[in-house]
Amino acid sequence: MIPLLAVGPAWAAPPQPPRHLGPTHRRAAADVAVTASAAVLMDAATGQVLYERNARVAWPPASTTKIMTALVALGRAPLDLPITISPAVSRFRKGTAVGLPQGARIPLRDLLYALLLASGNDAALAIAEGVAGSVPAFVDQMNEEAWQLGATATHFSSPHGLYDRAHYSTAYDLALITRAAMQNPSFRAIVQTRAWTLAVHGKRPRRLVNHNRLLARYPGADGVKTGYVHQSGQTLVASATHHGIRLIAVVLHSRDVYGDAARLLDFGFAHHPPGPVTASDLRRSPEPRSMAPWITRLVLLFLPRPPLA
Repeated sequence: MIPLLAVGPAWAAPPQPPRHLGPTHRRAAADVAVTASAAVLMDAATGQVLYERNARVAWPPASTTKIMTALVALGRAPLDLPITISPAVSRFRKGTAVGLPQGARIPLRDLLYALLLASGNDAALAIAEGVAGSVPAFVDQMNEEAWQLGATATHFSSPHGLYDRAHYSTAYDLALITRAAMQNPSFRAIVQTRAWTLAVHGKRPRRLVNHNRLLARYPGADGVKTGYVHQSGQTLVASATHHGIRLIAVVLHSRDVYGDAARLLDFGFAHHPPGPVTASDLRRSPEPRSMAPWITRLVLLFLPRPPLA
């Protein structure tokens, strides 16, 4: 198992449900079966956490990184901005790539669908170059945006999320970032789309299918993004809406990524208070006993660098 990389002192003992909760709520919180090493459930309207497990422990976010990539791009460029595919982007084949031809001029809108549905790493690089002029400049914008959103335990080194020791986030920070992204109508429209046809001049149209299977499995699911590299395990940031209430679930390093997300969402909708959520409504799950709570982010400096997935 990959060790958890804590961004600060973790809880010394497994946290308990708030004392004022009745026995029914205590049982409900304990009965949420989550296999993920880290997880969080957040009310999208208020930003309050309804459930957490290792929510502030650093972890490779894999392609859930692309939520921030899209958020930064949408805030800095129009959807119809034509982006010319550079030679470096056209040759990029690490991880998942949609295969963008050199010299093609593709609207940002189409590249965002390739980014968020098909998880194209080459699309992430094309967006970075087209919006900021270079990948490093765009990554700087990602980190600045993360800091402004309060995601201060996050550091990005790429717009795609392939493994790098200096590229990490937390379940809580990813929920914060997603909460901001879901306030953008264009982002919401893209992440709930099941399929999109990518049309590039001179090439046969290609049908891009959304990797997020929760859209078809969970009533009310309306996003957001899957992720996987060997070092992160299966990850998912999910969103669902019922009766005007949107909840955001994040599961990192999960053995049952869709089941975990569905159970968290079920718990949230079943126990969501009728009024504004307060800090006293926090639910926490016991931390896995096998995880050393004293490990800090400094471990990143000493880990060997595995190959990119």
